[in-house]
Amino acid sequence: MKRIYILLASLFILFFLLEGCTYSGKLAGHFPPLKELKADSISTPPILLSVTRLFVTDNMLVAYQQRSDTMFSFWKLPECRYLFRAGSRGEGPDDFLMLDRTFQEMPDGFKTFEIASNKVKEVAVDSVGTFKVVSAKQLEVEQRGLNRFLFFKNDSYCFISDKEGYEYALLDKDGTVRYFSDYPKGLLEKKEEELNRFVYNKLTVANPQGDKFAAFYAYIKLCRIYNSKGELLKETMLESSQKDTSEEKTIYYSSYPYADENYIYVLTDKEEGKVLEIWDWEGIPRAHYLLDKPVNCLARASTDGKLYAVCQDREDVVYIYSIP
Repeated sequence: MKRIYILLASLFILFFLLEGCTYSGKLAGHFPPLKELKADSISTPPILLSVTRLFVTDNMLVAYQQRSDTMFSFWKLPECRYLFRAGSRGEGPDDFLMLDRTFQEMPDGFKTFEIASNKVKEVAVDSVGTFKVVSAKQLEVEQRGLNRFLFFKNDSYCFISDKEGYEYALLDKDGTVRYFSDYPKGLLEKKEEELNRFVYNKLTVANPQGDKFAAFYAYIKLCRIYNSKGELLKETMLESSQKDTSEEKTIYYSSYPYADENYIYVLTDKEEGKVLEIWDWEGIPRAHYLLDKPVNCLARASTDGKLYAVCQDREDVVYIYSIP
């Protein structure tokens, strides 16, 4: 009888502890000790002003400059030799309206998403100056202005939901829209009139294979990993994270992540300066480095494994980091 009482008491305590949690299902994580990382630099023509996104295609570094009339510049890797600019702002057959900051490398160019028109555009490009929009697929979906757009395998897509109860929408190739993922609870103060998608603002990035994606929350040190079916695989909140109830939220993640098949590279800020975090696709924080330059965009080249980065206040230099 005494053993039964002990067992019942233990179960009661466990139930009480679980009920007292404001947010469950996450794993606490932490990085190894912070290391310093220094960059090599290459001088360039002064045209890398206000770069919105960097990516790599066909052994070229591509700078997307959202505010420029000519939206892309192309640079030969690894020497970062300037090649040409292309992609005018406009409504012509090879022009672009505002684009989301997601680009998928293709064998002969890249795919991008035009927010204003809900079109997926495929661009053919090469190092001799060819630049042409070869297809423009209109997405038949009621929601307009699809943000945090991601390319998945099997011609499916993901974006931020406009439904208050779900974080994301998944658009299948047959045109079916399915909503998924509950928002975190109890981590941020939410006013009655605020929408969840603004309170829990986030940056997302897909694995190039199109089978997973990661979300990094702007105001929480939280990483969530999902598969392309919308199933939550792992969520990790860094042990240094604390519930933020202040009027001025701390911004942890503001620069778009970059991902390859093995790792995710995301920038954050510390008092010491800009820090590069490296996560794997299991949601495990693998390494972080204090960078010697205040870079705001980066991309990794698979050919040499190096990270290429730019600073917002420098238009004439590319920084190159070699990850140990």
